[in-house]
Amino acid sequence: MKSFRPSVNEAREFLEISSDFGNPKEIIREAVSNSFDAKATEIRISAVIDKSTGEDELVITIADNGEGMTEELLRDFFGLGFTNRVKTDAYGNKISDAIGEKGHGTKIYFNSRCIEVATVRDGKRINATLDYPKKKLRKGEVPEVKYEITPTSDKSGTTVTIRGYNDNFSAKFSHKELKDYLYWFTKFGSFELEVDVTKHKDITVRLAGLGWENSEGELLKFGCPFPPVATDIRTLRSIDKVSPLDHYVARWVFPNEPVIGMPSAQIDFVFYIEGDKAKRAYNKMIHEPRAWRQHGEYSVQDRYGLWICKDYLPIERHNDWVAERMEWTKYHAFVNCQEFRLTANRGDLGNTPPRTMEAVEKTVRGIFDTRIKPSPEFQKYQEELESQQWIQDVEKAAQREETDFQRRRDSALRKKVAKMGTIELFEPRQESGVFSLILQLLALTPDLFDFKVIDYDTSMGYDLLVTRDYALDLERAAMQFVEMKYELKRDFNHSFKKLAAVICWDTKLANDEEVEDITGAERTMKITPPRGDEDSYTKYMLVSETEPHNIEVIVLKDFLRERLKLEFRPRTKT
Repeated sequence: MKSFRPSVNEAREFLEISSDFGNPKEIIREAVSNSFDAKATEIRISAVIDKSTGEDELVITIADNGEGMTEELLRDFFGLGFTNRVKTDAYGNKISDAIGEKGHGTKIYFNSRCIEVATVRDGKRINATLDYPKKKLRKGEVPEVKYEITPTSDKSGTTVTIRGYNDNFSAKFSHKELKDYLYWFTKFGSFELEVDVTKHKDITVRLAGLGWENSEGELLKFGCPFPPVATDIRTLRSIDKVSPLDHYVARWVFPNEPVIGMPSAQIDFVFYIEGDKAKRAYNKMIHEPRAWRQHGEYSVQDRYGLWICKDYLPIERHNDWVAERMEWTKYHAFVNCQEFRLTANRGDLGNTPPRTMEAVEKTVRGIFDTRIKPSPEFQKYQEELESQQWIQDVEKAAQREETDFQRRRDSALRKKVAKMGTIELFEPRQESGVFSLILQLLALTPDLFDFKVIDYDTSMGYDLLVTRDYALDLERAAMQFVEMKYELKRDFNHSFKKLAAVICWDTKLANDEEVEDITGAERTMKITPPRGDEDSYTKYMLVSETEPHNIEVIVLKDFLRERLKLEFRPRTKT
């Protein structure tokens, strides 16, 4: 029987892995992880634009004082899928604290023109160069690493220089953006100090991103920044009488918590409530409202909440585990579990078994519901929040009323009026205004229209129930409807069937224009000018070729001017 071993297209695989990183700043995450795995205590990171090559070339340099690399480790560094730092016991459980597991991370360096490595270990210096990795991989070639080994008395350490990185697109490599990324998404910004893991507490980074004033760099200290706890409402109110909760900070820490249903697994859970101003005091990358957005700034909603971590590095947010609505924007929380399994680029937890995710979620929810929410600090926060929200709602209601008052006042002063004797009539601006005007007119001149109002209801259906049989009692009188509109348009939202008249303030319908009711029945608008006598006025009629009765349209704007000589004019100042 014949057999063969499946092969790998090396160039294609290198290209795919090196391209499988969504954020170019992830090169910083991978470099920092390598430095931690090499037991470095001092790390230097710089980003510069080198103009000496004739173009603006982005150059990233990462140097550390770690244990350096041997020739074999150098091969693993440039190779794909090799790592010798992961140690396991007889049952396959990881027992080392190394971050790198898959041998994929440093392949992000291949998105460059050149990679230079200088590393010292055990009295030997290795200088290695990989030219045009991205260009050659796109051609289907696996690039070769050229290196030389020389004796040295220098201390151990490694310097990696990546030239022409990210097609020289440098927008994301400003000093403030790199600093923010270091503290949020690399091992250097781990929250482990909060759970008393102190082995890395003395590690420092010297950072000089684009725009930093000198090559020495800014000295950064290890650990995720959190604001100091501040839960005394009385003290906070002395700082900010209006919004004391903007400065409120409460802290809960749950180290080594067993995972429900997984006896061998544990989580570390750190949960902070941080008011808006407490966040902004230490995080200058949060965008200020109404200010010009600087490159790299973000909103609280984009960054805060509950982060799920492995190796204390944030991977994904799962705000729904601790919040139903937008209250998670006040939370600054992390959950670390070493049972999580990451995808090749460490971008998500997609390789984690669903049972593990469900167990960790259940554990986190349980801690939040039974140990955080019932606590005095959380209850105090909730009570003050509800009280503050009530005050804000009252203030908003009062502000709305004041705004509405001014609007109504301005509207009233602009409103057109007409005098009928000593009574002031207001020009309507909507259908309800037409109804009010009709009631006033009927009270002042009951015989103004050729119908008598029997009933009215503006909440649904037709507005007025009327009769023209004045001499008969109501039991025998024929009744019809009158509908009121601010403006009569082509589409009529009632039936013509029992309609005696339409009263509107105005209409733009022309003579012989069609009007259709809700049943699809059509009538034609007929407009007849006044005859010239005193009681004459412009007649508007909806005429049907099939129905015996016509429907009068009383256009009040014309009717009142022609019948009662009423002109609606703006109010005078007096």
